[in-house]
Amino acid sequence: MGWGWFRGWALGGGGPKGIGEYGGVPRGLRVLWVGLLLPGLTLATGASGVVLAEAGYSGFIAPLVVVTVVMGVATLFGVFTMFVAEPRDVESVAGLGWISGFLLVFALVFDCLIGLPAWIALGDAQGVRCEVVSVDDGEVAGEGDYTLYRHVVACPGGYPESYEVDRRHTGVVDLLVDPEREDTPEELRGADVLASVGYWGGVPTTGLLLVLSLGRAIYWFRTSEPSSREPAPRS
Repeated sequence: MGWGWFRGWALGGGGPKGIGEYGGVPRGLRVLWVGLLLPGLTLATGASGVVLAEAGYSGFIAPLVVVTVVMGVATLFGVFTMFVAEPRDVESVAGLGWISGFLLVFALVFDCLIGLPAWIALGDAQGVRCEVVSVDDGEVAGEGDYTLYRHVVACPGGYPESYEVDRRHTGVVDLLVDPEREDTPEELRGADVLASVGYWGGVPTTGLLLVLSLGRAIYWFRTSEPSSREPAPRS
C-alpha cells in the first residue's frame, strides 16, 4: 500500500489507487501537479531549510532535508513516468529523467545552498562611498596565492574604519555595510559574489527544469486519452 500510495501521490492520484485510475483527479490538475507544483515545492522546501538554518533553528534542518529528498524523488518519478502505471516508453524518457535529475540537483545547489544565504546576508546591506585615507604594504594570505591590503577609510557615520581587499584602492571606494554590524564589509563582498553565482546558476537550471517537467506533462496531456489509460494490474 505504501508504494502504491506514493506512486498515486507523485503522479497526482492523491491516494492509494492505481496510477491508471488517478483517484478522479482532473487531467489538467495532474499536469500542473507534476509539471509545475512538485518541482516548485521541492525547491521551496529546500529553501525553507536554508532559511531556518540561517535563523538558528537547526532542529528543523534534518526533517526538511528528508522531505526535500522525498519530494525530489517524487518530482523525478513524475517526470520519468508521466502518469503511466507501466510505462511502455520508459527507454524514450530515461534520458529526460536523468537530465531533470541533474537540473534539480543543480537548481537546489545554486538557488538554496549558494544563492539564498547570500541574498539573506545582503537583505539589509547598504552601499556607502568611503574615502581611502591610507593603504598598507599588504600581507600574504592563504598559501601565498594572494595579498590582502588593509585600507584605512573614512566613511559616513564612521563605520567601517578599515577594509581589507586583495588589490589597492585609492581615492574613494564603494562598500557594502551592514547597519547592524553583524556582517563585515569583507563578508558582504563575498556574499555579493555568491549572490551573482547563485542567480546566474539558479535561473537557467530552475527554468530548464520547469520547462522540461511542464513540457513533458503538456506533451502527455495532448497525446494521451483518458480511455487509453488502464488501471495498474493488481498483484
